[in-house]
Amino acid sequence: MPPVNRQNLTTEKVHTWPRALAVAALLTSTLTAGWSHLALGNVSGVWVGWLPAVITAIPLFTVRRKPFEYACLAAGVLVLCLAVVGASLVMLVPAALIFLAAVADPGRAPRRARASVLVGVLLAIVAGVALAGRIYPALTSPPVGFIVHTSSEFTVTEPTFERVVQPAATGYGVEGGVRVDAADDDEGPTITIQFRSNLPADGQERLRRHLAEVPGVTKVCSWYRDNHLRSRC
Repeated sequence: MPPVNRQNLTTEKVHTWPRALAVAALLTSTLTAGWSHLALGNVSGVWVGWLPAVITAIPLFTVRRKPFEYACLAAGVLVLCLAVVGASLVMLVPAALIFLAAVADPGRAPRRARASVLVGVLLAIVAGVALAGRIYPALTSPPVGFIVHTSSEFTVTEPTFERVVQPAATGYGVEGGVRVDAADDDEGPTITIQFRSNLPADGQERLRRHLAEVPGVTKVCSWYRDNHLRSRC
């Protein structure tokens, strides 16, 4: 390649196509991180969820073609490693998109660029629809039960535990059983109670009052199956 062309690769601005794919990679990684934080509280660590979104944003800060390509390749390798280490297969989509952005310049290889854009658009659409299908129900679904928080003095062997479980199970249409999670620091065990799907609002409120009146119960939160943040109070 003549020296002039090398200079052009370094100085020419990034074409719209690869930059659009880089934006798609940023959006999909952000949606993935948002869904993970929304549904799970990002319990697997911040680096698994939000770090890929930060990494995929880096190429967008470059304005020249060659630095953009290098940044995309580096970002793709990092996101791919995070996807493998964190066992997050969804992160393979933004990794693929950022790799495609590195080779989607029509000024260098028009056919390859068109193929990269086509594959990238299909990946972004599929990922966007799948993530929207998970996020929307998590934001709009009604509560399915209650999460009962207890004090450090509360134990599952005390009669107060039976006051939480037995009347709730027999008198308020509880279904799906009762789950007891281990106690946290300065707190007692957390009890999750699922009520039947057709339990009316007044029945839910009666159950809430019953649970809140049990000695040792500090607060009662509505439980949304696919939304960690809405289940906090």
